[in-house]
Amino acid sequence: MFQIDRKLILALAVSILIMFAGGYFVWQDLNSKYAVSITNKTNANNNASSTPEITVIPVPVNKKPVPTLAYPPEIKANLSAESKVMAMNAIKEIIASLRENPSSESDWINLGLQRNFIGDFIGAKEAWEYASYLRPDDFIPQHNLGDLYTYGLNDYVKAEASYRKSIALDPSQLMVYQKLHELYRFKIKDNSKARAILEEGISKNRAISLWLEKILDEFNASI
Repeated sequence: MFQIDRKLILALAVSILIMFAGGYFVWQDLNSKYAVSITNKTNANNNASSTPEITVIPVPVNKKPVPTLAYPPEIKANLSAESKVMAMNAIKEIIASLRENPSSESDWINLGLQRNFIGDFIGAKEAWEYASYLRPDDFIPQHNLGDLYTYGLNDYVKAEASYRKSIALDPSQLMVYQKLHELYRFKIKDNSKARAILEEGISKNRAISLWLEKILDEFNASI
């Protein structure tokens, strides 16, 4: 029988205990690191996949109020009795139509024409401005406003602006160049601008510019 060395056994036991303890602490350290990493990734994925809260803010609709359709309007122009009756009947019919369909641009244009005819310049302005609001791409309301500011309301700055808007909307309308030429020539009395607007119209409409060329020739001969 051999004698057991108790010191050797004790030393081996302590070594085994230290080895297991070291392994445990290494496992704990790795586990804590990867646990944090996995948790962070999970949170990131949850944040990425979750639908963000959206707050819907209603956008106010800026609608231009429909002009009042008062009837009968005041006749300010010097018209014959027959012309007055015809104009008033036409206005009455147009107003009835607009009350049924206030979005009819053509009715507003016609109402402006009739109001302008009886000398109701403010009413004509109101009608054509609303027509332009309904159809901002149509050159006609701005052209009509240019005429109104030139010959009715005598506001040449606004007349020029309206004609310019009309040309911008449809550069092929030769009569608008002519109207603006006449405004510069006879009202504002600026010959340089009067010539320039004709040249602009000619350059933008080479194929159909004969009419403006004749006006330009006459203008150059007159100064």
